[in-house]
Amino acid sequence: MIGLIIVSIIALPLFVMAIFLLNGKGSFLIAGFNTMNAEQKAVYDEKALCKAVGWLLLILTVLMLLWPLSIELGILWLFWLSLALFMFVTFGFLIYANTGNRFKLPIDPSLPLATIVRKPMSRGKKLAVAIVIILSVQLLIGVGVMIYQGERDPRVSIVNDTIQISALFGTDINFSSISEIILVPENMSQIGIGKRTNGYATTGQALKGTFQSVEHGHQLLFVYSSSSPTIHINLTSGVDVFISYRDNETTKSVYHMLTTAFAGR
Repeated sequence: MIGLIIVSIIALPLFVMAIFLLNGKGSFLIAGFNTMNAEQKAVYDEKALCKAVGWLLLILTVLMLLWPLSIELGILWLFWLSLALFMFVTFGFLIYANTGNRFKLPIDPSLPLATIVRKPMSRGKKLAVAIVIILSVQLLIGVGVMIYQGERDPRVSIVNDTIQISALFGTDINFSSISEIILVPENMSQIGIGKRTNGYATTGQALKGTFQSVEHGHQLLFVYSSSSPTIHINLTSGVDVFISYRDNETTKSVYHMLTTAFAGR
């Protein structure tokens, strides 16, 4: 559940801001609006704007939390659906909020002309706000995709004489470079994870990529560290490759597939 923890840490500030804004307060948190002078702000319905942005942040928070949950539950379509909705809602709101004078107050004809002249935001400011929003969205999407790829189980397939491991930091292994494939009863924590040199390793149990251990030296991990048994592929180069799944029956099934194919070579 480390993915949920990481996303929750990111989503928590959004949730707090959403609650604050839904009470009609916190306009200083709204990019673009907080850079306007008092005269420019006076023509906007500040409370309505705050509430609209508050609902936006609340919806985005819920969608973000669906990312790690969908991975844990193995519902991959839910991840992609929530990610697509995240982008659609974000950009849809930007278009909605910036067209049709949505949040501007009606002009009071009794006021002097000088007090009701509306000065639109400069193009430079609009561009700056748009860039910040786009980069923020891209960052959140990037984090979501990384967590998705890092936390999901690897996909192992055999194509011709090659074992293809599809995962974050995945690799291809030719059968000619394998000395043996065995199934060890221990999980990766018991075998020895070592130190990550280039890979995915949060405080959770999904490990992907290159690690260096005292026991095995250079090794490639595609494992769920507390799950046993573990597939151990020993390469002629001295590199060890370890594979395990959350479901131990899946690990055994993949091991059987690999040993059957390896024995037939």
